[in-house]
Amino acid sequence: MRDCIRKKLDIIHALYPPERIAASKRRWESVWDKNKRADRRPFVYYPPLFDAYNALHTAEQRLQASLDEIIVRGQVGDDYIPSVFCGCRQSTIPNMFGAKEIIKGEDATCDKILFSAEDIDRLEEGAMAEGSVAKMWLDMQRYIIDETEGELPVHVVDMQGPFDVAGQMFGYDNLFVCAYEYPERYDRLMSLITRAFIGFWKAQRAACGDLFVGTHLFAWDYVPENTGASMSIDSLVMVSPDFYREFYQKYIENLAEEFGGLVLHSCGDFRHVVPNLMETKGLKGMNASQLSLRQLVDAGMSADIVGILTLPLEGLDELAEEMLRTGMRIDPTFIGNWSVFGAAVPPAEEWTAEQRRFLQETDERIIRRLNP
Repeated sequence: MRDCIRKKLDIIHALYPPERIAASKRRWESVWDKNKRADRRPFVYYPPLFDAYNALHTAEQRLQASLDEIIVRGQVGDDYIPSVFCGCRQSTIPNMFGAKEIIKGEDATCDKILFSAEDIDRLEEGAMAEGSVAKMWLDMQRYIIDETEGELPVHVVDMQGPFDVAGQMFGYDNLFVCAYEYPERYDRLMSLITRAFIGFWKAQRAACGDLFVGTHLFAWDYVPENTGASMSIDSLVMVSPDFYREFYQKYIENLAEEFGGLVLHSCGDFRHVVPNLMETKGLKGMNASQLSLRQLVDAGMSADIVGILTLPLEGLDELAEEMLRTGMRIDPTFIGNWSVFGAAVPPAEEWTAEQRRFLQETDERIIRRLNP
């Protein structure tokens, strides 16, 4: 192991002794299993140093950035558990079918490869070929494990759902029309993508072995092994309840059955399909980037589903009150504690006593409000 890696890992192990990690794991397990109990409810802070989803790092850049961030995180009292998340590229699964990746700034999208419903007939099974985005992710995961000699867990990368992948390959307008006019071809396309999702997830699990963390919701979260898979489906905002029921739901349920459960993410306002989601077999958790817990509950979210939320510190009181009122189990990420440093978080050795006191008081306030 290189000295620069060894030194950072030693600092991380000192900040995160086994008893701290074990306590946080018990807290997260109590969120995902309502029959388990812990000393308090868990929480985590938003990443302090870089955008985990949009930064297009090389393997070495991601490793070094992650180590530095874990060290910063170790100074506060949330329930973050040290791990590495390699990133997100929406091109990943389309590229398995031959779609060329297009990078503009920090966006990694892809070319369309389907221009008519007939084009679906020529599609072959998705492949993780040499030079593919999927192979790049697998190589990055193995690199991180090798460089750290297996001392840090590694997350699954961000995984897009079948409808969203198909939308990139075909265009959403064409996809909606195809579902109604060519349902057999639509089913073939969605089934091919579903199998590609399953194959790539399993390949990552095999590459990471016992170090595999099966969630990208969020990149900084911990989940127990029996949580199932996670999936990003921003297309939820576009589909009607009827379309979801007829053309969407079965593919979600197929994946949930394959993995023993599913955790879903969507940006935007998808409250109109929340009742449908509650009827989806195997759904275990739900993340809504732009919706509050109160909005989700009012839309029909059940207490059987774990809510994964991002919210500013100013939303703490409302969240605590809603959790008390509804008994919802929540995985909360709070934004705002790092603002004490201004535009950028400096190395921990440069923090003032006043800044450290603010961070500690923020920890204590969150713990107090979430555990009345």
